[in-house]
Amino acid sequence: MYLTYVYQLVATILPNGVDGEKVQHDLGIWTKLRDAKKQMKDFVRNGNFYCPVYCYSIQFLPLNDDLEYQSERKMNVYSPDGKLQIKEFNMISCGATWSEELYLNIRAFVDMGPQKKSYFVLYNHWRPGLATKCARISFLEPKYELGASYNKSIWVLNDREKEILCNFLKSPKERNEDVHNVWQAAIFAFNNEVEGVDESRTLPYDLPMPDYRKLSNN
Repeated sequence: MYLTYVYQLVATILPNGVDGEKVQHDLGIWTKLRDAKKQMKDFVRNGNFYCPVYCYSIQFLPLNDDLEYQSERKMNVYSPDGKLQIKEFNMISCGATWSEELYLNIRAFVDMGPQKKSYFVLYNHWRPGLATKCARISFLEPKYELGASYNKSIWVLNDREKEILCNFLKSPKERNEDVHNVWQAAIFAFNNEVEGVDESRTLPYDLPMPDYRKLSNN
């Protein structure tokens, strides 16, 4: 299979700067990396931002022969002044579980960049493509992880939403002998992606679930 790429330009906003639907993360898709870089620099130079900007990323989205996006993507991450901060920051993802009733979906993301953070992404719709916002949440502690937006507003959960998340993660789900609840299903999805890539990062299925009622931006 011959793999080609398109380039998506994204602005990522600090959570404390989000103001409903006013945030526009997706700045467009280009077929040439040169054009994406030029657009990013022009946007940074001429932008009139109403809230703090964390970074910009140019995402290398691989396409298969049918021109469908693949799960793996590479990103170059830039600071607001347009300087390259991280080159070819790789990520792969795997679906964990969803709930039509709660309008939630969880995907595990594997950060292949230098910091190698372990986190899952919570979407506010059971189908991620229809979600309007998402939250990147660490597997290891009750904190958010900043990252590219994937066309969604950054979701900072309120107290009720944190409680719903905790209950959802504890709810029963059978997948194999290691998976008995949604929390372990998310771990399974993460481990599925690091297998054969970086197995030292495998998470134990008895990993204690952090108290996500204490989710913090710090």
